[in-house]
Amino acid sequence: MRAVGREMSEGEGKEPSAGGSEPLSGSADVASLLNAHAAVMARVAMALLGEAAHVERVLEQVAREAAGVAAAPDGVAPLAWLLGLVRAASATQLSKLPLRTRTGAPDTAPTTARIGASDAVPVRAAVATLKPTERDAVVLSLVGGLEAADVAAACNVDVGTARTRFARGVEELLRQDAPSDDEGGAR
Repeated sequence: MRAVGREMSEGEGKEPSAGGSEPLSGSADVASLLNAHAAVMARVAMALLGEAAHVERVLEQVAREAAGVAAAPDGVAPLAWLLGLVRAASATQLSKLPLRTRTGAPDTAPTTARIGASDAVPVRAAVATLKPTERDAVVLSLVGGLEAADVAAACNVDVGTARTRFARGVEELLRQDAPSDDEGGAR
């Protein structure tokens, strides 16, 4: 996590990564772009939403939106553009859900055969406690693999703001992970 933070704070003048910013020439290009990045889009949506049913709706919405566009915006990497669409669709989906009354991890982890799935429960709970802007920056960087310039493009903010949001989010996650005085941790 620290290495990602270092990458986000370095490279002020780097060009956006993840596939360049070549224009899309039609629906076949959009479809191939969606297929090429489907896995990372699904992981980002799942990290933001936490439920597979909501992820499906978000990905369907992103596919409809992307199909209606002839090209990614100038100077924006296609993956950053797609993850920006995922971020916006996820925010819309979250705004339609009832407010959660409990922010902690559930008492029992969901039963699943997937290896490591139970580890995701406390991570999702910790990410859910972040401010939405910080959560977006952290998820886009750590799950989506975007650099600061791409996170900025996906969130429609400047690079400095993207770095600040990421740094605050990671700082909060590390603070949550640190043992508290009443847990008997070393000082």
